[in-house]
Amino acid sequence: MENQEQDQPQHLVILAILSSIYLLNDFLFMRARNYGEWLAVDYGSRFLAIGIILCLLKQKISLPAEFGLKRIPLRQGLMWMLLLTLTGVLIDQAGWRFFEKILPHTQLSVMPKISSLLVKTFDLTFGVALVAVSEEIVFRGYCYSALHGLMSPRLLVPLSALLFGLIHWSTGLHAVISTALWGVLPMVAMIRTGSVVPAMIAHYITDLVSLGGFAPENWFNFMK
Repeated sequence: MENQEQDQPQHLVILAILSSIYLLNDFLFMRARNYGEWLAVDYGSRFLAIGIILCLLKQKISLPAEFGLKRIPLRQGLMWMLLLTLTGVLIDQAGWRFFEKILPHTQLSVMPKISSLLVKTFDLTFGVALVAVSEEIVFRGYCYSALHGLMSPRLLVPLSALLFGLIHWSTGLHAVISTALWGVLPMVAMIRTGSVVPAMIAHYITDLVSLGGFAPENWFNFMK
């Protein structure tokens, strides 16, 4: 317990650094003129965050478990993954449309449409996986490690969800609210299991359904 308290300031500094990468890259998104520039900013910021994390692990400043990189029983993992996926798709599809309807014209940046089939395929595989892994290890795994000693789960869960929502600020208030709502249950899963692996998989599937257009729009016409 004593060592944990001594490490708390260090955890907070690291969390602030990692979070700032995601919060500040939206300024670059706003200046992106085409999908190439957008993807360069998106991938670059995530590689930067992962690079910092790898350095922390290599120097033994942090442990894999502090980022939620922990094995859990297969049955438990599958149950959480299914629950998180169903919730994620519902919020991302229905919730996003609902909040966009009542909060229109708040976007400061919009991802340019990818015209190349090869680039689109690469982004839907590697790119979406990069998003899921990088965001979960920071905003669920490490966020829990940095904050759980300072506050109760009742405060940690909504605070971490709000932080996750705010990293989408340039894409509009509807994006902030929707992603914040989705961020609640993955943190609950992190608290219960100590692992971000189920949330990583669910995050990937949720984004794949959204960006790949795999959910027919007529399923959610009632939200328009």
